[in-house]
Amino acid sequence: MNNINLIPYLTFENTKEALDYYQTVFGATDVQRVSPTEKQAQEMSLNDDVNLDDLTMQASFNILGKRFFCADSFLGKPVISSMISLMFEVDLHDSEVLSSLQDLYDQVVASEEVKVIVTFEKKSSGNKYGQIVDKYGITWIFNAVK
Repeated sequence: MNNINLIPYLTFENTKEALDYYQTVFGATDVQRVSPTEKQAQEMSLNDDVNLDDLTMQASFNILGKRFFCADSFLGKPVISSMISLMFEVDLHDSEVLSSLQDLYDQVVASEEVKVIVTFEKKSSGNKYGQIVDKYGITWIFNAVK
């Protein structure tokens, strides 16, 4: 079963805008975005006057070398839920990767575009842990474990 991947796939009302947000706030790289074709728009019964370039059929981006996929919600406005969180977990003793995680945390907090739930710092367990919520209601967990 080692050939199975679990890949985050996010849904937004406006993915084009969300991609800009993740590039600016999280430093997302390798951003790719595909708009629906006219045929796909017809199959989804989209209005004829809709600007297809504003819509996103599929997109992806990297944060800390991890790939995230996303798309517009074509079935109505997406519902924000606190039931799903995304966690970056690193080895506390790997100074290079820990530094990258700390830099990402510092960058998103400095943007003032996120809400800090738990400050990323060493806890009584000896692990380093923190949580933020982005403007789309997604909880991001920063976890450095022994």
